[in-house]
Amino acid sequence: MGWESHCTYHVELRVRRKDYLAISIETRKERNEDYSTIAGFFRQYELVYVVADEHDVIRVRTTYRQPQEDVYVYRVRAPLENIRRGFLDYMKTINEMREWPRFYNTLATNCTTTIAAHTRVNPEAPPWSWKILLSGYLPDYLYELGRLDATRPFAELSGSRGSMRALTPRITIPYSRNASVRDCRCRRRCRESAIV
Repeated sequence: MGWESHCTYHVELRVRRKDYLAISIETRKERNEDYSTIAGFFRQYELVYVVADEHDVIRVRTTYRQPQEDVYVYRVRAPLENIRRGFLDYMKTINEMREWPRFYNTLATNCTTTIAAHTRVNPEAPPWSWKILLSGYLPDYLYELGRLDATRPFAELSGSRGSMRALTPRITIPYSRNASVRDCRCRRRCRESAIV
């Protein structure tokens, strides 16, 4: 999902069984608090995992946020066992964060680097690359590693990715305004915590 520039994108995980479940790693901002890339370097925001129906997560970005964002979907090729291990690692981290909250960091602990850290539970985890830090280049990187559909040239694959903004009017599930519940005890523990 694109924001700020072509070099940086918001990246999230989608898991499908019957319906899609989305896990978005984001900053937990206080009411009326704006995001600042610079402030993100200085433990300004707590880290939060938003686990929601895919429609809620996508519609927040394509319909409700201003400016509206384009959402692009790439199907990643990975063995089912790797997906399972990564998903369980997400759940472990989410449960740990209840007691030991963590801070977002613009460079080191953001949506993309945190997803990359979760892949480390797998023996075939992709090696670190500057394309993980500049997440706008992440689709190229995954393609180079053979993690995206390699039956077509990347230019064709990326040209056909299509914005999901056009799909959102067909989604009939209403956006849940209660999808993210704030816990002031969590905020206090996070401020007292030294975990990054």
